[in-house]
Amino acid sequence: MIHDYLDYQRIQTAPVNGSTAPVDGSTAPPAIASTSASTLPAVASTSTPSSIPFFARSAVDNLSRTSASFLTSSSPLQSTAAPPAFKAFTISPIKAQSRYSHLLERPVVSAREQELVDALREAEERDIARKYRMIEMQAGTVLSGMYSDRVHSQLQSSEERKKKNAGRRKMGDGKAKYFTGEDFFKLSLEDEREKREEAAEKEARQERREAHAAELVEWKKENDGIRARNEAKKLEFAADTTAWEMERDEAKAEKRRAGWPKPKWKDYKPEKQLPRPRKPTNDDPEEEDRDEGSENGSIIGDD
Repeated sequence: MIHDYLDYQRIQTAPVNGSTAPVDGSTAPPAIASTSASTLPAVASTSTPSSIPFFARSAVDNLSRTSASFLTSSSPLQSTAAPPAFKAFTISPIKAQSRYSHLLERPVVSAREQELVDALREAEERDIARKYRMIEMQAGTVLSGMYSDRVHSQLQSSEERKKKNAGRRKMGDGKAKYFTGEDFFKLSLEDEREKREEAAEKEARQERREAHAAELVEWKKENDGIRARNEAKKLEFAADTTAWEMERDEAKAEKRRAGWPKPKWKDYKPEKQLPRPRKPTNDDPEEEDRDEGSENGSIIGDD
């Protein structure tokens, strides 16, 4: 508390543009001014630690001793540093009618009551404005959290790609090698063979993806035809059922049996939807994610 008070007084009595007047324009008490000038250093620029209030420095120090200490460090962020989770709180809806309407609707009989009514209205307006600000801040925090989650996922994918590519370096020990040496020549041949195999496998995956996309188009076309034929059969079944119900009512009135049995849906031989073609196995998770995204954007799923 003492450090907070001294920091506050130092900021309030700091000179602005070479003047000795306080920041708020008021005249500082002589005792406080002399104490600040004699016991505390002058306020420097905002980049120096002495210009940061004690409570801010204390908060940063406390944060550096938690699992979120990476936020206070100048070292690059790693994917293992998970951002702090935000717990959203329920905010009650803003009501159109005031909760104190029974008090505000009472007739005012004195100036004192009028002042109280005005103060109550002003307090309610402040409360509503504060609630709007809370909703905006919480929504902004939620959106920032969504953005942080996506950035964290992309950072993790980038680090995994770097680790994956780091293992492909040949003789990555930093030492000099003879280009005509036998070991270097064997590694070069092996590297070329691996690259050819990877290119062939990539081309094969591309062909499988294209074939799967063509199967999805054909599957959707066939299912659309099955759905249309089943809809026509449903209309025919509904019409036959209505005709049978009319015949049943007439037969009941004439005290006889209906001329034909009640129609059954299975007699119309409804067709079943074809199963969705299975996606070909893919060893590369990144390409699998890209394939799934392109598939969702171009192919409409089954109902």
